[in-house]
Amino acid sequence: MKKLLAVGLVLALSGCGGGYDSLPPQVSDGNGGTIGAGGTFPTDKGDWKYRSVSNEDGVFSLSASIYATNTYTVPKYPNLKQRSWIELEKRKMADDTISKRFTIFAPEEVKCTPNCQIRIKFNGNTATYSFLQSTEGVLTPVSEQSSSELFDKTVQSNKATVYLPIVGLSKEFGSEFNLRGYDAAKMKFISE
Repeated sequence: MKKLLAVGLVLALSGCGGGYDSLPPQVSDGNGGTIGAGGTFPTDKGDWKYRSVSNEDGVFSLSASIYATNTYTVPKYPNLKQRSWIELEKRKMADDTISKRFTIFAPEEVKCTPNCQIRIKFNGNTATYSFLQSTEGVLTPVSEQSSSELFDKTVQSNKATVYLPIVGLSKEFGSEFNLRGYDAAKMKFISE
């Protein structure tokens, strides 16, 4: 009986800390990006950054930005990891209306001259949007209505994937965003 108890105790203790205390490493997705443990969407808050711009009449611009959680490389710079980001902006207009803007920044050239279709997945639902590239790597929706819709979807979602047609990559790169923790209070004008 003592031997059986000893064997049971050894088996129970060997299950503790059996080398599974860390996540598996990230591996290349074959397109310059990474997949694996670091490529998943965490349950903690995203790293939102907030800014405001004001003049003598008060605050007239509020913005929030967030970087992708994954990176990609292009053949031109194989040792440089690139990361895209999204910027949201609310602007108070002269007539006291408020506009909402959504912009994607890609640090590499995008196949979007002057416009293109970009797929974006919010919380598992994918849709395609028309974007313009007026400056290299800066993508804006073609209409104010689409920009406002994307702003709202971004602040109401926990995660998003933006499929970017990066020049030099064989297929679209899915930039993943952890949108949790957006602070609506920091993006609200006093008059709202």
